[in-house]
Amino acid sequence: MHSYRLALPALLLGSPSRQTRVDLFDKQSRCTGSATIDERTGRIDTYDVKSLRTGHGQVDPRTGKVDFFEVHGNRTGSGTITPSGGSIQARR
Repeated sequence: MHSYRLALPALLLGSPSRQTRVDLFDKQSRCTGSATIDERTGRIDTYDVKSLRTGHGQVDPRTGKVDFFEVHGNRTGSGTITPSGGSIQARR
């Protein structure tokens, strides 16, 4: 099990569709890939360091909970968005 930290600007799910790209880091602060976040729909697409798509996630706008899935649909973990800190703490 790996723990990932995702740093991103404040997430505004009610705004017009806008995608934000952010870098993913492990506990040792090494870049492990990136993610794009559709702020209107709450969809998160994850990519490895070679920009190959590795999965996706969905943010619940009421609770900030994120569920992560592999490309083939297997659930891989969950996390939580903390709007005040602008980050996602995810356990995979």
